[in-house]
Amino acid sequence: MCALTGNRARTRLTAIDVHRPGRPPPWGPYDGHMPVPETAVALQAAAMRGFRTLEDVIDVIPPAVRDRPFPIAPASAEASGVPGAGRDRDLQDVLNHLHAWHELLLGWLDAIDAGTTPAYPAEGYDWEHLDALNRSLRDKYRVRDVARAFARVQASHAAALARVSAIGGDVLFDADRFDWLGEPLAVPAHECLGGHYGWAVEAIAARFD
Repeated sequence: MCALTGNRARTRLTAIDVHRPGRPPPWGPYDGHMPVPETAVALQAAAMRGFRTLEDVIDVIPPAVRDRPFPIAPASAEASGVPGAGRDRDLQDVLNHLHAWHELLLGWLDAIDAGTTPAYPAEGYDWEHLDALNRSLRDKYRVRDVARAFARVQASHAAALARVSAIGGDVLFDADRFDWLGEPLAVPAHECLGGHYGWAVEAIAARFD
């Protein structure tokens, strides 16, 4: 059995599912259960818990192999049913992917603060071209050293969590507040934080024997 599929290497969030109007989450179509927490406090707790689980997973991987390509081939990883498992070539790619979506989330929040409509999900992309966006982000944010990649994602996690934590629950969970979004802001916030970390744990596990 994969060493990364024990209890410490999985995140299970107790919350509610919400409607996503015609778009997948950042990791793509997925059957895994990654519901959105019901309150701002629960959303923050899920993010912190998920990041700790991700840290545990990385600790399980021997330092000598962390910078190497994943040992399981992409085609075999895709067969696991975890989206993106075959796209990412190594641990750095997974960490860089998380960082990239932190940056997108921070950009959306900057636009909200400025009273403007953000490019959603990103400039030049819509949700129909999510795979192309993720591959573009993979190349844009490529860092080849796991230690550097993890330090960067730690910093962007802290920045994104701080911004989300400063938003009141009445704003986070109001489905009608942002016309461009079409759902509560809590949904993409969770998907870029706690929900995304749960995906990362599964994606990493799919690449190890």
